[in-house]
Amino acid sequence: MAAPAFAEQDYARLQQQVLANDVILKSLQQSQSAYDINQQYAGRLNNPTFNMELDNLGNSKLKELDGPTTMIGLSQDIPLNNKLQLRKQLAGFQGNNNQFEIVKRQAELKSELRTCLSNWYVATQRAEIFSTESSLYKRQVNVLTEKLKFGRVIPSDVQLSSALSAESALRHQNELKRIQYQRNLCSKYLPDLPNQAIEVPLDINFSNRVSLLEQESVLKTQLAKTQLELAKREAVPDITLGVGVRNYQETSDKVFLVSTSIPLAVFNRNKGNIAIAQATQANAETQSVWANRNAKIELENKSVEISNLIDAIKQYDSTVLPAANESLRIAELGYQAGKTSLLEFNSNKQIWLDKQLARYDLWLALQNQIAEIEKNYVTNLEQE
Repeated sequence: MAAPAFAEQDYARLQQQVLANDVILKSLQQSQSAYDINQQYAGRLNNPTFNMELDNLGNSKLKELDGPTTMIGLSQDIPLNNKLQLRKQLAGFQGNNNQFEIVKRQAELKSELRTCLSNWYVATQRAEIFSTESSLYKRQVNVLTEKLKFGRVIPSDVQLSSALSAESALRHQNELKRIQYQRNLCSKYLPDLPNQAIEVPLDINFSNRVSLLEQESVLKTQLAKTQLELAKREAVPDITLGVGVRNYQETSDKVFLVSTSIPLAVFNRNKGNIAIAQATQANAETQSVWANRNAKIELENKSVEISNLIDAIKQYDSTVLPAANESLRIAELGYQAGKTSLLEFNSNKQIWLDKQLARYDLWLALQNQIAEIEKNYVTNLEQE
């Protein structure tokens, strides 16, 4: 069932083209630099405040005592309880979420490309099957027409075979249209498609697979935990430190000033944020446990389904299709020699057709299962 080496190379090249051309993926990748900058500045202090005071202006009594004074200084908010580090961590998790969205988009594109190209390829194979079937019916009609000349068959047999031949030809024509339809769908991802459909490789590796749902739950849990810790730390107000110089204009004396401002935590407005953060963390942890369990079960089930499909395809290729082909060949020779009835010949043709189509139905089902795994599980979380 292995695809030719050139098909694997073509498929890998098409994958890279899809990833390079997707505008949504480009937008996510370009926005990552903004998250990096945000993380860089998230752990920094607020800007200092410039302070200036003028007093004793216009007050004659105070002028006699001290005279006008001017104070110039700077003040700075100082966060306590490691809040700056937590803010930086929070910004880092936001950047990780964007990186996760990049990986998720890449997985979606790979899955959609596999599904699209697989449907296109199956349409071409079905068209070949219907073409062979149509040729069989045409030969059958020719044989019946010759036999009718000598009175060896009844006219209704010729009419039935002609009708079945026309039906087969219509199926072939419709499938040719479906090839173009599937190719048009693929052009949404690749404007420059190859002329012929390629056989998409059936490569799948279950080892080192990471569930995107599981990883998303982990990121949400980390984010919620940090948000809760930060909400608790934010309940402690920042202190303000200030330094300055006061100048006494009458005497030209200068005094160095140091000030401290400590807010009183009388009204803890952060209780609401803490409650929300606690609820968010509890929900994230619950979803993480659920996602971990279900992801492993789902991957195991996919492994079973894929194994069953592979075994079924191998059986079709090794026994079912060769037997159906040989049975049809013998039935056609027997009918031409007058040893097989028309009903038996048509029955063999239908069995042959059903088995040929069923084989590619299995192949497409296998590709769809692989596409689901590519969409929901990745081998690593590094950007490609």
